[in-house]
Amino acid sequence: MNPSLYQGATDIFLVKVRADFDAISNQAQTSLMALENCSVIGSNPMADGLFVKIGANDTDGMRAVWRHVGTTSAQRLGARKAGGQYPATDFIRTYETAVYDPNNQSAAKIEIPEERDWKEAKQYKEALNRGQKLSIKAQRERIRDPFDFFNLAFTAPTSYPDARFFARGNRGLDGNATALNERLISTSHARADGGATQSNAVNSSGLAMAFSESAFLAARQLGYTFKDDVGDEAPRMTGKVCIVAPDTGSIINTAKQMNESEWETRTAENQINVYKGAIVSVKSHPALLVCSYDSTIANTAQWFMVDEDIRESDTGTGLEAIEFVPTSMKVERDESIDSIVFKLKQEFSYGFTSWLNVVGSKGSGAAYSS
Repeated sequence: MNPSLYQGATDIFLVKVRADFDAISNQAQTSLMALENCSVIGSNPMADGLFVKIGANDTDGMRAVWRHVGTTSAQRLGARKAGGQYPATDFIRTYETAVYDPNNQSAAKIEIPEERDWKEAKQYKEALNRGQKLSIKAQRERIRDPFDFFNLAFTAPTSYPDARFFARGNRGLDGNATALNERLISTSHARADGGATQSNAVNSSGLAMAFSESAFLAARQLGYTFKDDVGDEAPRMTGKVCIVAPDTGSIINTAKQMNESEWETRTAENQINVYKGAIVSVKSHPALLVCSYDSTIANTAQWFMVDEDIRESDTGTGLEAIEFVPTSMKVERDESIDSIVFKLKQEFSYGFTSWLNVVGSKGSGAAYSS
């Protein structure tokens, strides 16, 4: 090999600079396939189905802001005696969330001189497909980011490490366009009517419960007590639910056993398993082991339960993926430098407008701060 022609990995595929290879490994494609098929004991490796996808366009063109406002009932009806006055009541609007384009597109560009492209042997074209490599990177983000939002479930919105994540706002109540600063999982979710706060953090005596059959029951009982923003009963977790958890300890094993066993597990009484079929899916992924945007977030015992039965037509379970810049890739030719240019860009925001369909636990046995 002529050392003057070898310039490292960028020129490794120049014709006749090195001998032909008998096999070529496309590691990028293989690792993406591994992410997409990372099923642990039959768990689903994709969380995007829990998020309602909001398109990039509205009636006026490309979306720059996505707004959500909840409506609820009136305050409790008063009593009126015959001949008496009708008591006044108030219509209460719930929280308004305004999600702004973070103006921080996920984008990348690859340039390849035409001369180099011509000199690359045909057998390497597929392995070297630069456009495919960019597409794979984008697909990895779309797999990872929904799980990363669950990683941020115990983080206050003001501490979110990236602008692509959002939480419900309070613009409709006090004119402040910022988030309420409530975690997705919190012991003190506010009500629009100013009533008692609510908790969707699964706990025992204030301590985060590790996943187990008793914790599963506690989560369902917690959802059973939920109220809407005027204090009317709004029970959740009474039907089919989804479990989201990393494959650590025995979380996935326990969830699958609970969902598929005819009898109670690890008991001698042969009692029927009342939870059989209650879990519509179990979602697990390596992305839950540590947050990609904040490496200090690595609570590997955390777990979540999402109510899959109660869905709104526009916002689903209250988890949204808002597309500000749809995924697009262009292949251009830069005549000034005789190069082929591959460009890809996309921008999604992941977040929540309602917490009612989600309960969760840090699973650590520690006390919750809020």
